[in-house]
Amino acid sequence: MLRTVDTDVVVLSTALFNQINVTELWVSFGTGKNCRLIPVHTISKTLGPQKPMSLLMFHAFTGCDQTSFFLNRGKKTAWQTSKVYKDAEESFAVLSRAPPSVEELHNHMSTIERFVILVYDRTSSCESVDEARQELFTHKGRAIELIPPTSAALFQHAKRAVFQAAYAWGQALLRTPELPDPSDWGWRKGTSGMWEPLWTTLPEACKSCQELIKCGCNVDKGCRGRCKCVKAGVACTAYCKCHGDCERSLSARRAFGSVTSLILAFRHLNDTYQMR
Repeated sequence: MLRTVDTDVVVLSTALFNQINVTELWVSFGTGKNCRLIPVHTISKTLGPQKPMSLLMFHAFTGCDQTSFFLNRGKKTAWQTSKVYKDAEESFAVLSRAPPSVEELHNHMSTIERFVILVYDRTSSCESVDEARQELFTHKGRAIELIPPTSAALFQHAKRAVFQAAYAWGQALLRTPELPDPSDWGWRKGTSGMWEPLWTTLPEACKSCQELIKCGCNVDKGCRGRCKCVKAGVACTAYCKCHGDCERSLSARRAFGSVTSLILAFRHLNDTYQMR
């Protein structure tokens, strides 16, 4: 019997049960009144021969302690989608077994993209997450926070999920597992020397698409710390709820006007000097 309060342990024990030479495996999950016994052997048998192993990639891909999750799209929604879209289950099973290569992940990205699209919109016919993003944002009025990630960001996320599922968890029963360089799998060294996620290879949206950022701040209360524009370091616009009339934006425009006046005055003096 295993005792744990960590969901990862339950997933690992279910996924790897068929590789352990036991007939029964129980997990005591939770504490106090919330503690319950989970028959891992029964769950593994019910899921069939392939699905238990696919749980590793599924769990890592949909969010765990080491990987990020999809905003407002939980595991229940993803699980229901995987039951409908069987191709995703097959890809997850393949990518859960070490050692997959980055090229092999590339071969499964079309399936993964389609899976993510269905998680966000079950009726979508799009095959690319970038197409789905455009459709949901422009035609269905979804907020930018409620659309799928870009294909570039999704690929980095998928690499981190494979690293966790196949290389870390997939080798959990080995005495000396061999892990690849994390920089090849969606991670990078930060300024502090610690590993941090490489979220995307694209430029930040706030730097390339500032017109897509809008805040919901009340003009009377002003735009402060929790304001999306403040966090992004951009000025409020007419697209915001404050219509760009907040004190912060007015101050920025006044400062810009002062600087512009100084530049024009300098140019006038320079032109006058050159004429002499």
